[in-house]
Amino acid sequence: MSRPQLAEALGCKAGWIEKLETAQKPPSEATADDMDVFFDTGRARTFWTMWREIKREGKHLAAPPGFNRYVEIEAKSEALREFEAQVVPGLLQTPAYARAVTSAGQHPDALEDRVASRMERQAVLKRDDGPRIWFVLDEAVLWRPVGGPEVMREQLERLVEITTTSPRVEIRVLPFSSVTYAGLDGSFTVMSLPGGVDLAYHEGPEISQVIEDGAKIAEYRVRFDLVMGEALRTEESLAMIRKILEEYT
Repeated sequence: MSRPQLAEALGCKAGWIEKLETAQKPPSEATADDMDVFFDTGRARTFWTMWREIKREGKHLAAPPGFNRYVEIEAKSEALREFEAQVVPGLLQTPAYARAVTSAGQHPDALEDRVASRMERQAVLKRDDGPRIWFVLDEAVLWRPVGGPEVMREQLERLVEITTTSPRVEIRVLPFSSVTYAGLDGSFTVMSLPGGVDLAYHEGPEISQVIEDGAKIAEYRVRFDLVMGEALRTEESLAMIRKILEEYT
């Protein structure tokens, strides 16, 4: 059957069928059901099954390698020390900011699932037994207008809110004037688990993985201490966030 013939039978355009066949457009569940009815696939529901697998695989590929394990460890940690060089950390993001950060190359359904998962992770901030968390953000993170002015304004307001209302969370800013090179290799997190066990997570353009090697973990602890030492104090960091926020109001 040609594309024009199938398109006529389904009441759509041949170009739309071509986009489905060449993976330029992900199928919808309704489309899968229509295909099953037209080709009479019966109980096998061949097209619906393919749609389900495509959607499931899309969710799987949305997460960087090693990230799912990192999230599991994050939820069990007693303390987190995170340095972020590019964007606001996921635990601090607003839905709009998270959507802007993760939108590249994502199907709308997969994107919303990923944003929802990120918001669910933030429940750790409200737990009575939640971890003690220190964030150090490079100053560039505050100036980079991810999602546009309105999204960034809301995000900066969120940082102010967390800084002033969350006693277990501390946010500091590493200013442009910093002379440390400890953060030049990208974002990373040191996670302290019950029993005195530390793990690290490095996120960068070439590597994103949970690190268990003791010597490397020690290096990440030293790196965090260096960026923490160069960062502005909490009050000074809050003042900088508020000052930049004024640019968006």
